[in-house]
Amino acid sequence: MNWPVDYKIQLNNVFKIFGDQPKGRALQLAKAGVGKDDIQAATEHVVGLHDVSFGVKKGETFVVMGLSGSGKSTAIRMVNKLHTVTDGEVLVDGIDVQKLDGTALQEFRRQKMGMVFQHFALFPHWNVIDNTSYGLAVQGVDRSNRDKAAMKALEAVGLVPYALSFPSELSGGMQQRVGLARALAADPDILLMDEA
Repeated sequence: MNWPVDYKIQLNNVFKIFGDQPKGRALQLAKAGVGKDDIQAATEHVVGLHDVSFGVKKGETFVVMGLSGSGKSTAIRMVNKLHTVTDGEVLVDGIDVQKLDGTALQEFRRQKMGMVFQHFALFPHWNVIDNTSYGLAVQGVDRSNRDKAAMKALEAVGLVPYALSFPSELSGGMQQRVGLARALAADPDILLMDEA
């Protein structure tokens, strides 16, 4: 599928098969239109995504909705290569994400996107401000500037009074807002949110 150049994110005919031989018979059956339950019964492989294509423009809020197990998280995780594609391509600003590895992939993730996970991935022994500024610390931002950015992000999610609290002292919803603040603090180009 050829998308206009103003798309930030493009998934083009993406298939994701989970199993030990994802590019084998299971992929062939999926491309032939066989249903995912039949593919799993025949091959012991799970179809995570079946011929998915979409584009997201700069500045657009794009929501992927579906039933549990329909591939929402899998699709999102393709954008930053937390999952690899079995077939198809994923482009971000024209860059084929699936071709990135090692340092190039790390730099791409740091510079281009933030991610808010369904399960907040907070460090239990760190306070809220340190959890919020984690991405900036990884980028090598000095303590003063990362604390300023973290406080601005905490203000955006209404958690400034809890900056020195620990995750165990917060409700689940508040912990999730810390995860969101962490992503916002780095001021990413793209913000991926998995059921946040």
